[in-house]
Order: sequence, then structure tokens, then C-alpha cells
Amino acid sequence: MDTTHAVDMQKGIWRGWYWRFDALLVAAIAILECIAFYVSKGRYSFVASGELGMFVAVLVVVQRAKVKRRLNAVAVAIVSYLIDVVFQLTLGRSDTLYIVKHHETTSLIVQNVIILAIGVLFAFVYAWSTEMSDRRRAKAEAERALKRAQEREQDEPPRVRVHRVKKRRGRGKRPKS
Repeated sequence: MDTTHAVDMQKGIWRGWYWRFDALLVAAIAILECIAFYVSKGRYSFVASGELGMFVAVLVVVQRAKVKRRLNAVAVAIVSYLIDVVFQLTLGRSDTLYIVKHHETTSLIVQNVIILAIGVLFAFVYAWSTEMSDRRRAKAEAERALKRAQEREQDEPPRVRVHRVKKRRGRGKRPKS
């Protein structure tokens, strides 16, 4: 059975897309960001934390996904970025309005585009490097298993049954006659 087909049979996975896990992870990180915003009484920056949340989501998804790692990681990065932009424009609107009021709109847009680019690049590179290291690990393990099998064939002498004389056992010492 193909591994892709076996993965498709699981709940929450559709053609290699871990839609349930991805959605729950992004929602959990978004909830944590909202909690941090309200606990800090509005001094929490969605611009600064958006990148961190994106990186954490990508790290977790790449470790969990078995197929389509890169696509799942990029999708999580983009969705978490979009949620952070929505938070920035709604919950953190006072900071955003302050930036717009002082004619810094271009820098805000550039900063958000750079955050998106860094997140997508990180997702792609991290997923690729994880796939490559898994391939190398599997190849090295196969080589070691082959080497161990060859050594076993060469080193083991044919098994021969050894007959030993049983020792007599009894109560206490018996007198020698």
C-alpha cells in the first residue's frame, strides 16, 4: 500500500493536506496571541509576535506531516500571517492608525511583506532540509542494516549442539565410595 494512500485514510487528512491539524494549530496560536494582547493591556505588538507564531507553527507542522511537508508548512505560514494582519488591523488598530496618521503606511506595508516573505522562505527551507535529513537518515540506516546482515553471515559459525554431562545433585554431600 502506498504511504500517501495510507495517510489519506486518516481523519483530518485530505490528499496529504493536514487540514485539521493545521487549522487547530493556527487557531491555538491566534488564541494565545489574543490572550497575550489582552493580558498586556494592549501593549502587545502583533507585528513582532506574528513572525514568532508563524515560525512555531511551521516547526510543529513540519515535524508532524509525513507527506507534502513543504506545502503544509507554507500554507500554515500564510494563514497565520493573514490572521496576524487581521489582528493588527482590528485588535491593534490604535497602533496601526497611529502609523497611518504619521504617514508611515509604506513602512508598515513593507514590514508586513518582509514578514510574509521571511515566513514563507523559512517554511520552504525548513521543510526541505527536514526531508533531506530524513532521506539521508533512511539511506544510512539501510546501509548499516545491510552491513550488519553481511557481518552476521560471515562471522557466525554453523551451530552445533553441544552435549554436556549433567552434574549429580542430591541432598548434602554424598560420601565418596
